[in-house]
Amino acid sequence: MDSTTKEGAFPRVSDSTQERREHIIQAATGVIAREGLAALSVRSVATAAGCSRGLVEHYFRNKNALLVASNDWANATYLKRVQTAVDKKSGLQALELRLRNLIPYTDTIYDEWKVRVAFWHQGVTLPLVEEANNRSFYEVYHAILEDMRQAQAAGELAAGIPLRVTSELLLMTMIGLCMSSINDTNLRRKAPLDRRLAMILGFLKTGDAAALEVGDPETEY
Repeated sequence: MDSTTKEGAFPRVSDSTQERREHIIQAATGVIAREGLAALSVRSVATAAGCSRGLVEHYFRNKNALLVASNDWANATYLKRVQTAVDKKSGLQALELRLRNLIPYTDTIYDEWKVRVAFWHQGVTLPLVEEANNRSFYEVYHAILEDMRQAQAAGELAAGIPLRVTSELLLMTMIGLCMSSINDTNLRRKAPLDRRLAMILGFLKTGDAAALEVGDPETEY
C-alpha cells in the first residue's frame, strides 16, 4: 500500500476540520483494504487513525457512514487522477487514459477497488448505498461516452459501433476485469492487464472481433 492510504499521526487541533475528516476516511479505507469489510468499525478506524472513538463518531455516526465516505474517497481519487491524466486530451487518447487509470496497476488503485467491492456488497441491502453506486457508475459512463463520441467523430473508432450500448458494455467489462484482478495476482500484473486493454481498444478501433486476438493467452495469460 502506498502513501495515499497510509495513516500517519492524527492532525493537530489547529489543523482544519477537513484534514481531520480526510485522515479518518483514509484510516477507514486502510482498514477495508488490509482486513476487509468485516473488520470495519468505529473502534478499528479510531485505532488506525490514532484518535478516540468519540472523535470518529463526531464526523461519522456509524460504520455505514464510514463506508460511504470511503467509497466517495475512492471515486474522488479516481476522478482527480483522470482529470490530471486526461487534461486537454480528447477522443481515443482520453478514453485510453480514463481506462488505464481505472485498472489496478498500482497499490492505490488496488485499494480503491477493494473499497468499491465492499461498498457494492452493502448495496444489496442499503438503498443509500445503491443510490451512490448508480451515481458513480453513470458519472464514469457519461465520461466514457463523451470520449467515444469524440473518437468516432475523429475517425478513431469504427463508424458502425453503437456508442451508448458500447460505452455501457465497456464500463461493465472494465469493472469485471478490475474485480477479477483483485483475487488473481497473475492477472494483476502489468502485461496481462495491458494485453486485455489492447484487446478492448483494438476492437473499438476496428469493430472486428479478430482484433481481440492480442498476444498468446497460453503463455502471456
